[in-house]
Amino acid sequence: MGKIRTAVVGLSMGLSHAHAYKRAERSELTWVVDLDEEKAKKVAGELGCNYTKDWMSIIDDVDAISFATPHHLHAPHAMQAIEAGKHVLIEKPLANSEEDCLKLIKAADVKNVRLMIAYIVRYLPAIRKLKEAIDSGKYGTPINAQGWVQGNLTPAPGSWFSRKETLGGGVLFSHGCHYIDILLYLFGDPERVAHFGTRIGTEWMEGEGTSQALIQFKSGVIANLNSSWGIKVARPPAKYQIHTTTGLLQVENSMLKVEYITKEGSEVIYERPADFENFPGRNVLYEIEHFLECIANGTRPETDGVEALRSHRTIWAMYESQGVPVNL
Repeated sequence: MGKIRTAVVGLSMGLSHAHAYKRAERSELTWVVDLDEEKAKKVAGELGCNYTKDWMSIIDDVDAISFATPHHLHAPHAMQAIEAGKHVLIEKPLANSEEDCLKLIKAADVKNVRLMIAYIVRYLPAIRKLKEAIDSGKYGTPINAQGWVQGNLTPAPGSWFSRKETLGGGVLFSHGCHYIDILLYLFGDPERVAHFGTRIGTEWMEGEGTSQALIQFKSGVIANLNSSWGIKVARPPAKYQIHTTTGLLQVENSMLKVEYITKEGSEVIYERPADFENFPGRNVLYEIEHFLECIANGTRPETDGVEALRSHRTIWAMYESQGVPVNL
């Protein structure tokens, strides 16, 4: 097939999508869309494409659309595009409810279009190498994993980001979902989960701003994810540490290096080359190229709606867990 005509709706988080589509060989970046018309005009000028405030007005001029809009708009926007026969890439989450997720999955199947969730972390080279290392068995059997996602988000009281209904939850659902997805990718199906969250330090949010999430997998592996938007001084030891029966697999916070560490020393499994070409949208390009390849070949994306629903259901189960009161 020829070039795939692409559009990006929402140029905050979607700005990286626009740059990646411009770089991707299979893509012809045709439109960028934002309610801030001046922003859309500026980006269009930089990338050599058209711009508009109204994405529905250009629906007949594109083949595939990235949506980087507020979470509560994902379901209605994606449904409109799917019903128009367009391939859709959605920034996480797929939707804020299981019902809407299932409707989108069904609609995409009926229309025979590709539906993919932009789980950017899943496609990074370091994570792909980590998955290969674990699956090879060369580095022992995983016992437990820990992940850290810590930052200090600028308060936005009254915004869609602050409200549970429009965000879909708190930090775990909005941001931690990337890293829950990675744990499922690495270790398979979860068996039991638990979760604790707090609003201390992020009182402007209705949902939790700091989260501790625990998973026990069917394989016996246990994992913990520490997520927060209220950390003033973040010094996590790594992005992920995975203890195995023979040593430690570690992904650096930058996610540019993966090491295997034992008492005898360390082995670098992956490190980004020194001559690596960096540019705007570089990390997003991995997932964009996968999305376009699936469109060109008629294959299902690795992070399709069904796969995204696994991580969403895991988090929803976590939110339902209440813990056990302690009587001292």
